[in-house]
Amino acid sequence: MQRISQSTAMRHKFIILFSFFFCVGCGATEVPEPQPKPVASYSLCNANATAETQQLWSLLCSQYGKNALSGVVANIDWNAREAENVYQWTGHYPAINVFDFINIHASKDVNKNGWLDYSDMTPVEEWHQAGGIVGCMWHWQVKANNGTNYTCSPGVEPGQTSFDPAKVNDPSSAEYKQMIHDIDQVAGYLKKMQKRGIAVLWRPLHEASGNTSEFAGGGAWFWWGAKGAEAYKALWRFMYDRMVNYHKLNNLIWIWNSQMNDYDWYPGDDVVDIVGRDNYYALQYPLAKEFKALQEQFPNKLITLAECGNGDEVEMSLWSDIWSEGSRWSWFMTWYDYNYNAGTSDEHQFAGEAWWKDAFNSGVVLDRDEVKGLMRR
Repeated sequence: MQRISQSTAMRHKFIILFSFFFCVGCGATEVPEPQPKPVASYSLCNANATAETQQLWSLLCSQYGKNALSGVVANIDWNAREAENVYQWTGHYPAINVFDFINIHASKDVNKNGWLDYSDMTPVEEWHQAGGIVGCMWHWQVKANNGTNYTCSPGVEPGQTSFDPAKVNDPSSAEYKQMIHDIDQVAGYLKKMQKRGIAVLWRPLHEASGNTSEFAGGGAWFWWGAKGAEAYKALWRFMYDRMVNYHKLNNLIWIWNSQMNDYDWYPGDDVVDIVGRDNYYALQYPLAKEFKALQEQFPNKLITLAECGNGDEVEMSLWSDIWSEGSRWSWFMTWYDYNYNAGTSDEHQFAGEAWWKDAFNSGVVLDRDEVKGLMRR
């Protein structure tokens, strides 16, 4: 996630252009419904995907263009608290819970002073056993320039990092050795999930191009994009090879994030299953426009709203509005809030009670129980 301040904007309704069809003596209007591509036109890039992964993939393909799966991200550590909040408001659990490997350096199994334990699969397994879909992402933190803190942010300041992703091509470098270590560490946790029959929506190295394609002088938000597109693509393909071919991780569905207009950062069809977009400013950047652009640019990939929410000063569009404007994202994942009273909705800045009630009342959003039923068919 990358939050960018924006000027105050009034929430407005998206204008839908109607096609007019006339018959003798009368006229009628209708909204054209986007037609999803045949399921057979999509395939996983890993031919050795586990049966559970293929089953999840079939579900995603079968619902694409018809319904959106609902999702939330864990509040930093290894939990499903955001999903519990949604349930308290609506009586529905979201279909997807996304866990973040952001704090692996503070995991008890690698740090005696650690405050959480990624090797404990209980939160993930409980979510899976309840019928939920497991997603994982990785805010890949490395040592900051001060040698003490951990960060994702590139730069020369003490709290930033000068970690060089281009060194993935230099096996003798300290960066290469650190990348091998960290990838292997995360692969170990993902392998525990594979042994438990858990398929994973895997979204690493996200938002790589930052705002480089938005305006002159834009730059990467995370260190993995700091050295440009070629170094980033090499790192992605290196991670894919290490996880799939070396560690034999066949339970991953690989999701790449587009920042729009950054096709030169795309790692390739053979190592990407789904193209995602993170959008926190749906009013300034209409989602239907972005969905259509990505669908045209990546015709053989499912398109998903990997992160969504509102900006600092912008009211969030309701899901019913987003869907009615023509967006047909495979799923959406709302971000967690930084400061709020757990279980209440009045302090939620990203997606609170009213937003989630609208989503589940829209008739086009699947919850955990519905997904569980579809997976059993």
